[in-house]
Amino acid sequence: MWSSNELTERLKLDRPIFQAPMGDYTTPALAAAVADSGGLGGLGMWGYSAEEAERRISGFRQLTAGSLNVNYPLWEHPGGLSGMGPEMRARLQALYDEKGLGPVPHPRPSTGEVDEDHLDVLKRLRPEVVSFHFGLPDDAILGAVKEAGIFVICSATTVAEAKALEARGVDAIIAQGTEAGGHRGTFSGTHISMQPGLFALVPQVVDAVKVPVIAAGGIADGRGIAAALMLGASAVQIGTAFLRCEEANVPGQNRERLATASDSSTVVSDVVTGRPARFIRNRLIDELSAEGLEPLPFPAQSGLTHPLEKAGDGELMGLYAGQSAALTRDLPAAGLIETLVRETNESLSRFVGSTGHLA
Repeated sequence: MWSSNELTERLKLDRPIFQAPMGDYTTPALAAAVADSGGLGGLGMWGYSAEEAERRISGFRQLTAGSLNVNYPLWEHPGGLSGMGPEMRARLQALYDEKGLGPVPHPRPSTGEVDEDHLDVLKRLRPEVVSFHFGLPDDAILGAVKEAGIFVICSATTVAEAKALEARGVDAIIAQGTEAGGHRGTFSGTHISMQPGLFALVPQVVDAVKVPVIAAGGIADGRGIAAALMLGASAVQIGTAFLRCEEANVPGQNRERLATASDSSTVVSDVVTGRPARFIRNRLIDELSAEGLEPLPFPAQSGLTHPLEKAGDGELMGLYAGQSAALTRDLPAAGLIETLVRETNESLSRFVGSTGHLA
């Protein structure tokens, strides 16, 4: 049965469908709806304090008894930023002036980490899964998370990264193809031109590691789920397809852009945050890219571009989305899961010659 395997049993899931923890796009309501439908709900913790993280996890627990994945992106402090990026700041100031937003703020350096306060929240609330992006934390933090009985997963964009994660002791690996929306999860410095697409990456990672593999990138319907499973994945992680769900925290103008997207609507760029990520292409990306301006270090660049969202202009917002954006549907999360399951059954039935229900 495609819907049951060692990974789903370990995480108490009815379906091998993970909802990607996409920063503040995700809400406790979205994650809970996915969990109630038998999948793994996800909550991103980028930029949230430990107190805010606790409220998000507690909000999920109040809505469901299902399983939760809490995600932490990790990055090092970039050092001092004084005097950096004057050309970028000047170009953005023109956009700020156009929208009456005042002066471009001064960039602020930051560190992405699981500090002691966040670790305390994880130990007390014990989400079923903690996932990491841009590599793993140090051994002390990683060990403490695992000692709390929490399942640990992390993104890999190459086979070499997958092997490195397995050597560090992860319980499963997310194989992130280049089709995926959001930030590239690479931590080895491999250029995106050398990172494989999902269907090339998954079978190679499956062959290279012993832990379960979760396929992510460009999957938005049951055909993609069936294909990933046939290539050896134990589960799929889906992000973009959930952005049009009513429970997602996505502005109306961005929902409209998703609804009219095509296969050529997205682009990978570092000008929005300072790190390569896949977005819906718009004026902000085109103008900052056209002049060859060097972005500030991640995520300080976000501190300069994010305030443009106050203008309410979708052409000046960074909208993370994968190459499957054109396949998204306007459905509540439970309805989307139901549709994905039905489509996966139909796709697999065509290949196994069965007329019965496979789920």
